[in-house]
Amino acid sequence: MSTRDDEVKNPKLFDRRIVERNIKKGLITRKDYDKHLKALADVAGNIAAPDERVEDSDVEADDEPETDRALS
Repeated sequence: MSTRDDEVKNPKLFDRRIVERNIKKGLITRKDYDKHLKALADVAGNIAAPDERVEDSDVEADDEPETDRALS
């Protein structure tokens, strides 16, 4: 017999856009959600610094889609 904590929860239940609805429906509890948030990895170090980002000027004008030109 497995307990609720032993069950693997569907990650879609914790989507921040619908998590409040899922809590109200009883699909997950606030405790489940808090536990899920604490288990997430810290990925803040993966963010590129602004000076490391690719500039738009690196893309040549010839790379633009032909469809825009054909409609003109």
